[in-house]
Amino acid sequence: MGRNVKRIRRKNKNLETNIPLTISAQFGLVDQRDFFGRVVASENLANYILLKRGEFAYNKSYSKEAPYGSIKRLEKYNEGALSTLYIAFTPENINSDFLKAFFDTTKWYSHIVQVSTEGARNHGLLNISPQDFFEMSITIPKSDEQNNISRIYNLMNSLLSLQHRKMELENQTSKAIYNYLFDKNKPFYFKDNKTKKVFLKELGTTYSGLSGKNKTDFGHGKAKYITYLNVNKNTIANHNLLDLIEIDKKQNEVLNGDILFTISSETPEEVGLASLWPYDDTNIYLNSFCFGFRPNSKINNLWLAYELRSLKIRKNMYKLAQGISRYNLSKKSVLNLQVDVPSDAEQNFDSKFVKLINIQTKFLSNERNELLLLKKFLLQNLFI
Repeated sequence: MGRNVKRIRRKNKNLETNIPLTISAQFGLVDQRDFFGRVVASENLANYILLKRGEFAYNKSYSKEAPYGSIKRLEKYNEGALSTLYIAFTPENINSDFLKAFFDTTKWYSHIVQVSTEGARNHGLLNISPQDFFEMSITIPKSDEQNNISRIYNLMNSLLSLQHRKMELENQTSKAIYNYLFDKNKPFYFKDNKTKKVFLKELGTTYSGLSGKNKTDFGHGKAKYITYLNVNKNTIANHNLLDLIEIDKKQNEVLNGDILFTISSETPEEVGLASLWPYDDTNIYLNSFCFGFRPNSKINNLWLAYELRSLKIRKNMYKLAQGISRYNLSKKSVLNLQVDVPSDAEQNFDSKFVKLINIQTKFLSNERNELLLLKKFLLQNLFI
């Protein structure tokens, strides 16, 4: 590769740029202030590499997403300052898009494996010299084939960008519809609507999560254990993060239709989040950072789960969270929250409407995943 790229050594000595760069495996070369929310670089960027748009950099820092580091091209800014721990280079006599596509595959991993021997890792960095890096072997086809590969690669990226934009618009639309459906001041569309304020404790009963469990209780047994990770992200609880656990029957089993609450977290935003458990699994239990709520027949449990995630309820939840380094919420305070309960007809309408929105969102997400798989397949087969 060293014959087709040139190493960049230029420094930002005149402070041509004040943008401190980092490499994200997902987002490429980005401003540290946007990625980390702060600057992790030195205050003086004069000794940093001055990287210009279209030039590449290799970050030797490895992670689960990038087991051999990341190689990305600067595209977001005209210039940026980069730590000298990175290896920077610019293409010469090779199509830049072709090179970018190549580094988007795993084909270059084998070379990194060869030059980073066992035990050469230090503080999360792969110990690879620039000389070893530039000795990487790449099969470079003729210009026409490079251009064709580049066109296919750019087309796939354009399709993914359009899909991402479509998902963003869908998310904005869904959020607006959701906020409208669960806005207590909305105009009602059912003549028989008789909204009334009801304390949550009037709509069901509660039960506590597990107690006294430690690490030795996990990894065996037939029961499954729900953590706050299953609950905090979505209104429908995540079914894929269950841990096996040994348990006694004195604990409270989670049943289909229960609503699960997070009651302890390091951030107040993650406290009091409610998720519906719509699954028929048996031997399912809840951890001590959550509690369960079992709605009675007076309420549509899916409607209630979405209502409990509504903006007006969440604002009240924030006020109830107590703590400094860790925030906690008592069951009693949650049960004393008031809920605006509309007629059965409106509850059913709202919950069905939200179901349709969720189906559309899942469809778009599946489309995106299929495009990503297609891109990965094409890239792995376009390069020898």
